[in-house]
Amino acid sequence: MPLFAHKNDWSQAGNNFDFLRLVLASLVIVSHAYPLFIGAADPWQAHGSPFNIGQMCVMAFFAISGMLVTRSAILSRSVLSYIVSRVMRLLPGAFVCALLMTFALGLAFTTLGIYEYLTDGSVWSFLRRNTMLMSIQYDLPGVFKDNVYPGAVNGSLWSLRVEIRMYMLFGVIIFLARLRPEWMRHLKYVLLVLFAVAYFGAILPPLLPEGVLTPKTNWIYGYYFAAGAVLLCWEHVIPRNLIVAVVLFTASLFTVNTPFLDPAMRLTLPYLVYCFAFSQATALKRLRGAPDISYGIYIYGFPVQQSLSALFADRFGLLPLTTASLAITVVLASLSWKLVEKPALTRKRAVEDAMAGLYRRVVPVAGA
Repeated sequence: MPLFAHKNDWSQAGNNFDFLRLVLASLVIVSHAYPLFIGAADPWQAHGSPFNIGQMCVMAFFAISGMLVTRSAILSRSVLSYIVSRVMRLLPGAFVCALLMTFALGLAFTTLGIYEYLTDGSVWSFLRRNTMLMSIQYDLPGVFKDNVYPGAVNGSLWSLRVEIRMYMLFGVIIFLARLRPEWMRHLKYVLLVLFAVAYFGAILPPLLPEGVLTPKTNWIYGYYFAAGAVLLCWEHVIPRNLIVAVVLFTASLFTVNTPFLDPAMRLTLPYLVYCFAFSQATALKRLRGAPDISYGIYIYGFPVQQSLSALFADRFGLLPLTTASLAITVVLASLSWKLVEKPALTRKRAVEDAMAGLYRRVVPVAGA
């Protein structure tokens, strides 16, 4: 169902999304190293930015998801196909990670006895909530209570909950538009309006009561998803120049400690992501084709760092601990990709067909 004229190569071998995500996930670990290992803000936040480096990387992740997930919704065979694709990308890896955190890491680091730990209800709610990713639980009983950054076992998962909300919101918008060809032709304008609303909603105080729409979960990161969707739908008219993108983004960073940093970065960061992703620089082209381990790096990085902090924070400094955490996380992420995520993705069509078959059998019975 074409929406616009393609200008860029969206095939996995024709762009740099995988490498970009790998870099972003690794930088999240570097950013987290400061509070987790030495109890300090990372250098960029210490310089006066309202966002640390890790949060900026998550913003870039949302811009990437806005492009790729919106495209998936537009091109999916059905609503079921779209849902299965999203579920199979996130939940199998999250489930195995939650299992390992609950029963391997948790039992290894808890100060409770085994029976006391396993009979604590929060252990099982941790497994359930951090598998479904809609209501994240950060702590396990007796685990990491004396760390430099106490309590949290996997503090990175909050963004996945926000991302799932974006999958739902944009999925509903796109599949409603797909009901009629004339609606589909206007989809890019609808997304442009949504982008503008999100932009101003992100830089102005929300007018709703406190807690209804918090800036972090519904405006700031949702805006970057909307920006990615707009970059996708308007790619045929958006010029792409990586050098210009780097210059604009760098210029926006010089507005740190002023009210202009946030609104400037909201325009320049998504454009930098877009230009970098489709750059045909020879050096970047040579990096294509590697396994996509960025999701594993993201979900395992924080607990690996907390484990190293619990064991070695009083004996080693920031650099060796950060290096070790990156190395261990890459190994775990590679195993997650090979043993969990990639096999799950290859079974998407089989799961979709099975669910469609079950639906066809159940519906006539329900209607009888």
